[in-house]
Amino acid sequence: MNRIKHLRETNPLVVCVTNDVVKNFTANGMLAVGASPIMSGEKSEAEDLMKAASGLLINIGTADEMKKDLMSKMISEANRNGVPVVFDPVGYGASKFRSTLTDTFLDTYRIDLIKGNAGEMLALSGAESELKGVDSSEKTDTLEIAEAVYDKFQVPVLVTGERDALVTGDRKAVMTDGHGLQGKITGSGCLAGAMAAAFIGIEQPFNSQSVVDAVSFYNLCAEAAVESTRIPAPGTFPANLIDQLYLNENDILSDKKVEVL
Repeated sequence: MNRIKHLRETNPLVVCVTNDVVKNFTANGMLAVGASPIMSGEKSEAEDLMKAASGLLINIGTADEMKKDLMSKMISEANRNGVPVVFDPVGYGASKFRSTLTDTFLDTYRIDLIKGNAGEMLALSGAESELKGVDSSEKTDTLEIAEAVYDKFQVPVLVTGERDALVTGDRKAVMTDGHGLQGKITGSGCLAGAMAAAFIGIEQPFNSQSVVDAVSFYNLCAEAAVESTRIPAPGTFPANLIDQLYLNENDILSDKKVEVL
């Protein structure tokens, strides 16, 4: 299936309740790949938006008490309308507020994909760990972490890192494309979560291959962004990455490195 062409023809509306720090980067990246993002901050529009949306991203990177109500209302309306929800528990384990917020949402609502980095997802799994926050070093295999989170919640799980791992009810996959500069900029993982929501939204019911292709396309575009830059560095990389998300087509996925287990 030509998912990139399908995405661009469908132009899915993805509502992003996300980290304030990364809204501009996320919106530009989503537009470049062919989706239609809305950065919502008003809970009273949840009912209207979820009647039109193809996907919802909830990212708790800069959550607070007011945003908690907004996120709750958005997920509730998404569940009511059958809109797939991607949930990113940014910084889980770094504070009681973040952990309680995440635990409450995962216990209360239907989530279609839990996506996070190795450190926060290891904490979410309940395993003993010293890893905390969004800059955690990866000391445990991402596939093992994804398996542990899936076993706990029985929800599809994407763990990002040097090796990205996806675990669902019927599939385990490890993706090894990408570049180290993705870890040197703010918002790389946040945009990946939004892209996953877009790809999931155009194929219902949930299709694990759509997540694999979303992650692989993003990571291959990151590699292309580095290759197109004379001196790759964190300042120029984000702009070049957005360019590559716009310029590349489905054929780039023929080079994806995926191990299906």
